[in-house]
Amino acid sequence: MSANPPNGDFRDDDATREWSTGDGEAGSHDLTEAGLFEVSQGESADDVLEVHDRLGDYEIKSLLGSGGMGQVFLAEHVRMQRTVALKTLPVHRLGDAKAIERFFSEVRAASRVMHPNIVTAFDAGEQDGVPYLAMEYVDGKTLTQIVSEGGPLTVGDAADVIRQAALGLLHAHRAGVVHRDVKPGNLMRTTDGTVKVLDLGLAQISSLAVDAIRPSAKTDAVSSTADAKSGKHGDGKTAGKQRSRGKRRPGKLIGTLSFMSPEQLEDPESIDSRSDIYSLGATLYFLLTGRTPYPGEFLDQVYGHRHGEIPDLMQIRDDVDMNFANVFRRMMAKSPGARYNSLDEVIEDLAGYVASEAAPSWLQQLAPMQAIAQDSSTIIGGSTYGGESTVARRTEIVGLDLGMFDLAAASTDLSGSLRNLTPGELGQPLFRMVMTGSDGTMRFGDVATQRQSTNPDQVIRCLPMYFGQPTIGRQVCGRNCPPEVLMGAMIRRAMRQAWNRKQPPEAVAITVPSVYDQLHRRSIMQSATIAGLRSVRLVDRSLACVQLMMMQHQCGGTASAPTDDNPLVLDDPAESEPMPGDESRHVLFVGLTGQACEAVVVRCENGRLEQLGASGHWNHGTLIWIQRLVDLAAEMYSRSIDLDPRKTLRRAARLQTACERAIQSLIMLPSVKITIEAASHPVSVVVDRMQWMLRCEDLIDQVTKHIRQACERASIRPDQLDHVVGLGPLLRMPELKKRIFAGVPAAANVTMADRHDVACGAAICLSGELPGRGDIPMPPRNVASQQIGVLVEDAQGRSRILPIIPRGTILPARTNRRISAGKQKESLTLSLVESSGPLGKHWQSLGQYDFDLDLANDSSAKRARMIGFEVDINGLLTVRAQTPGVPGSNKLPSLPKPAIDESDLAGWIQWLNEQPVE
Repeated sequence: MSANPPNGDFRDDDATREWSTGDGEAGSHDLTEAGLFEVSQGESADDVLEVHDRLGDYEIKSLLGSGGMGQVFLAEHVRMQRTVALKTLPVHRLGDAKAIERFFSEVRAASRVMHPNIVTAFDAGEQDGVPYLAMEYVDGKTLTQIVSEGGPLTVGDAADVIRQAALGLLHAHRAGVVHRDVKPGNLMRTTDGTVKVLDLGLAQISSLAVDAIRPSAKTDAVSSTADAKSGKHGDGKTAGKQRSRGKRRPGKLIGTLSFMSPEQLEDPESIDSRSDIYSLGATLYFLLTGRTPYPGEFLDQVYGHRHGEIPDLMQIRDDVDMNFANVFRRMMAKSPGARYNSLDEVIEDLAGYVASEAAPSWLQQLAPMQAIAQDSSTIIGGSTYGGESTVARRTEIVGLDLGMFDLAAASTDLSGSLRNLTPGELGQPLFRMVMTGSDGTMRFGDVATQRQSTNPDQVIRCLPMYFGQPTIGRQVCGRNCPPEVLMGAMIRRAMRQAWNRKQPPEAVAITVPSVYDQLHRRSIMQSATIAGLRSVRLVDRSLACVQLMMMQHQCGGTASAPTDDNPLVLDDPAESEPMPGDESRHVLFVGLTGQACEAVVVRCENGRLEQLGASGHWNHGTLIWIQRLVDLAAEMYSRSIDLDPRKTLRRAARLQTACERAIQSLIMLPSVKITIEAASHPVSVVVDRMQWMLRCEDLIDQVTKHIRQACERASIRPDQLDHVVGLGPLLRMPELKKRIFAGVPAAANVTMADRHDVACGAAICLSGELPGRGDIPMPPRNVASQQIGVLVEDAQGRSRILPIIPRGTILPARTNRRISAGKQKESLTLSLVESSGPLGKHWQSLGQYDFDLDLANDSSAKRARMIGFEVDINGLLTVRAQTPGVPGSNKLPSLPKPAIDESDLAGWIQWLNEQPVE
């Protein structure tokens, strides 16, 4: 009955077909296709139970179909006049005690669940030795049939189907029922759009059902070795259709191989609800592609489920964004511990992608289709790309390179065309990250900078250095403000200068150092929320910079055609060689900026970037280098005029400003004159560049150590690097450049980037994550630069740290761990830590969670919690706790705690809106 649709991408071969013809007539009401039972093509007429007019209280209308484990009739309850599907055992099974027990196991499983997204069991009974089960009659088609007839679904339609199925399965899981055979043929969409989960014939009722639920015609075992050699498998049909009359032997399969989880291949009797999540993920892949994730013969499929690479939906469909692709990857993680812990998390993450027109009306009324987001500044699928129409609206993305001293901005559309948003000449900062507000009016940029020499105590700058503190210690417009509020004010001011449109951009990429920890990343996200940015993505600065450099090299030195008289070209194109995008290349990024010193090794393979290793620290940036120059100049002043400018705030501020300007000259000149006002007249000293470098020997060693450690973490030697990208003015000094890159091969290309390059690269990285991205490169893969761990006690009561998310793990990363309390403990405390220090050898506390225990029940299950740890694509940690014995999880408060409590955030935003700005 299967017919290939016109869509050539759909394949309905033996590896994907989930149903076959039977005695029943095909059609939208054919329960054979619905998966309510399976039809054996060798079924004889004698196998069909002869039921004349009545079975119990049900009047038989017609035979819908029959199979090895059941036959289904269209029937009507004589008193209620309700149409039902009546399932019975076939003739040859009526004398089989195990088949009868298996039938009533299905009855018991069905009796436990009643949900709009599960086929309802109305009644069960027995008459004249014939057991029967009366079920809801479903008017619709299976997903197999829908895809076969119409081809793969849209993203919004597929999200709706999977989300509805997840709602039904979550209800079953909470009732202690694991389906064990989730597949397109066991999901039916009715005429009103409701998705129904069918066939609990293989369901397992908690751990008590192991003996009750035994193999039947549907679960009968087939040898995974001998039959594979004979070529009997790999057809995607339910394992067990080839009936074995004996007991189930070790090595037998229960379920449908094409959609079976790796752990179900190992031991189908001991799986839990996470196995259904995997199978639902495989079903999602089928809906979007018309194929199973791992096609082929039996052994090919087994290997694919166990060891095969999870398919990348972004490479298969250009209307899939990275967030949606990551939802799919978490559903199909090989290890249950790396998978979603519960379907309620899947339901939440898919909500924003559901096409509103696809959902049934009852579900729209029950739960409006909107993105469930705790943090409004995070990109959520529904708020940006949920339906087809939203893709067209997302035409331009802004990239911000947020630095310690200045900010640069650029934009791109989905065609990859770049536009520099800097109002002045290329190379000039868009916005000076300086502000003042001592007189009740907020002033920014150059206006605020002018006050640095006269009123330094009124000027606010270098805000990232204040992250982690409750306030900056200076009043702005009459209030002591958290640094995140003032950073938000600066970002908002910069965006208003750069973005001259009424509506804010749909998405903004903000760069951060790759080595930023949880505290700094959360502070940046909260600042973006205060700035009024709707959808924000944190992009590692290393990836943004290398991404643009790669595109520039491929375009012969230009990332895009010149626009607005601001062509985006390489800083030193004559020094560079082409960087091939179709070969594997290892690129070293070294950033020495105000925010951090970082070294990151990036691999470029087939045009896609992936971080391999990172090292550095946010406290090793250029501020220390500037301070060394300030100290050197101050000592020279003390010797020449017996005056230490650091002893008064005003002179210290003037010296600081003069040294910051002098560094720009020291990049090109061997010496520079530093002048400040002293005793009512200017006084100058001449600083030699090599003198300064001698003062910074330890800092140079730190940079080289970070480079070595980044290479070690990437499992590569420095002499194997193909290209080097540097960011930061200090790296342009010939002596420093030579020292730092001494271990890099002479043949390696060295390219120096500027802030505008990074802003452009950030915009390109984000645009690559979106649907409709055209020829824009696939988004880079970033890794966890810090380790996340928990503090635990061993049997002797000694504390130790158990790493949870190792450094170098590709993001997003997920793991589930069961955390237990000691027998003498009255509560369970979960303490989280994060690696810290310049080389990541130390740990810092993120905070702790406390859980009350059931002291009346001393069982180990009651004294434990299943905890889900996830670091998302922004590098932010989310923790979920599952209630013991109950599927479902609760999202715990963020750690470390946000600098500004959510209840106070709206108040600060309102206060900021009320302040006058000049």
